[in-house]
Amino acid sequence: MDSNNSKIKTLKRYIADTDINISFKNRKVNLLNYQKFKYVFFGGCNVVLSWILYFMFYHYVIAKRYVDVFGLITISPHIFAFLLSFAVTFFTGFFLNYYLVFRSDGMRFPIGNRLFRYFVANMGSVVLNYLLLKLFVEKLHWYPTPSQILCTSIITIYSYLAQRKFTFSKNF
Repeated sequence: MDSNNSKIKTLKRYIADTDINISFKNRKVNLLNYQKFKYVFFGGCNVVLSWILYFMFYHYVIAKRYVDVFGLITISPHIFAFLLSFAVTFFTGFFLNYYLVFRSDGMRFPIGNRLFRYFVANMGSVVLNYLLLKLFVEKLHWYPTPSQILCTSIITIYSYLAQRKFTFSKNF
């Protein structure tokens, strides 16, 4: 049994130390390290969940109708579907990132602090997503679900940098 555990530890250490690099004009560019791989993998799972939820909310829950919120505001169906799917995937994304992607023993701040930081960093993603959805659906008249998929693809880079440099940074 100890032999298997040591093999697993060796494999984990190998994967963690393995980077995918390219050289360009005598400069080494790191394309993918283990943390980026985990972010892409688990983030991809969360994104697929958000796309499925968005589709289900837009077509079946909201049924492509405008939503009146307490008589105060009317929200378009594609925006309301985005807000509903975000309400679910916000928490799944946080826990995947906290426990599986950026987790280290050196984290000084408690989970509540990290959750607040994650919320702040995600507000930038929400605003960007909202503006892009408005542009794609209302101005360019594209279909809502493919528009949401394109928005997610654009926002991924911002999100990774915000999570790595702000939310889960050991120094900040």
